[in-house]
Amino acid sequence: MHIKRIGHGKDLVLIHGWGMHSGIWEPVIENFSNQYTLHLVDIPGMGKSPVIAPYDLNHLAKVISKELPLNFDILGWSLGSLIALKMSLLYPNKINRIVLVGGTPCFINQANWSYGVDVKDFNDFANKLFKNYKSTMINFYTLQLMHSKNIKVLIKKLKKMNEELDSQEVKSLQLGLDILLKNDLRNEINQIKHQTLLMVGELDRLTPKSASLWMKSQLKQGQLKVIEGASHIPFLSHPEIFFNHLDQFLLAA
Repeated sequence: MHIKRIGHGKDLVLIHGWGMHSGIWEPVIENFSNQYTLHLVDIPGMGKSPVIAPYDLNHLAKVISKELPLNFDILGWSLGSLIALKMSLLYPNKINRIVLVGGTPCFINQANWSYGVDVKDFNDFANKLFKNYKSTMINFYTLQLMHSKNIKVLIKKLKKMNEELDSQEVKSLQLGLDILLKNDLRNEINQIKHQTLLMVGELDRLTPKSASLWMKSQLKQGQLKVIEGASHIPFLSHPEIFFNHLDQFLLAA
């Protein structure tokens, strides 16, 4: 299990999204390592963390939690937000405050849930991933950064970040997709009592604003910040406003 620790101060755990690794948090390191001890988690099967078995949401949350301090704030993005939610349900006394970026309790549309991705589109993406990994990931980056002013620079940065991925690691990404496909935490959201900041890009198509609005209605201490013009990675595309919201939340609590 690879967790890089940088900075000093209160503990802030950062969990990245699917297909990425903790290097995605470079802007957060630059802005917050002088105020917090940042725990940069590589999700098992991604980055420098080996695959674990069984590979399910409960086990991921337990394995990651074992490597963390007794109390911490947590910031989860995309898949990382799902893991952060599960950790808050399993270990409520370890977590102080929660920040969910592009978060959702359920990634896939259901009969009574239309705030996610259609299962057909999801399965098509999974099939393309194994046929042509590189082009599929570039399309994925483009979707996440849609409408960003510096989209070409950001896509190049993400591409470089993951260019070392080998075939075995590509296969492990399927396990992460299974987590997104199979988990639905909607019935448990109202059990979360932590102060929670929800941040979502106004134009996010992967975890749309409607999912965050629904979560805010269910959380006992939830607040929502919608970042105008942003898509799925607001901390890269709109860093100034993102860090302003994050700083205000962490300082105020």
